[in-house]
Amino acid sequence: MKNNKINSAKKLILYVEDEEFQAKLFSRIIKSEIGVFDYEIVIFNKGGDFINLLNLRNEDYKIEDFGVILLDMEMHDFSGFDMLKEAQAKFVETPIAILSAIEDESFKEGAFAFGAKDYFVKGKNLQELERLRLFIVENMNSNQ
Repeated sequence: MKNNKINSAKKLILYVEDEEFQAKLFSRIIKSEIGVFDYEIVIFNKGGDFINLLNLRNEDYKIEDFGVILLDMEMHDFSGFDMLKEAQAKFVETPIAILSAIEDESFKEGAFAFGAKDYFVKGKNLQELERLRLFIVENMNSNQ
């Protein structure tokens, strides 16, 4: 998904999600939870877009533009594990979390092994949403 670069005074959250409905739904939920902050959510609808960002092949953004990165675990072109491995190989310091419909301990453990800072299950419960909100706010504030 091609985006025009947003005002650099805003802190950006990158959400990599290939299901358009999920991307819109969860970006709205996230925005409603962190609406008091001046954060913008940028959506990439392909894992390849994230890989291109890591390899400096994105015209609009650099990895440093983002305060937090949220990755879907199962995408059509790259898995969350693939994207995490690539980010780890590039020594990405931006906090990355998985936002997935998969509630499985082995997936969660694998995500942590490849550098994810947290793992959230979409739509699980309000406590999970609160954890996600805290993760975003704490990490965005620590990266300013």
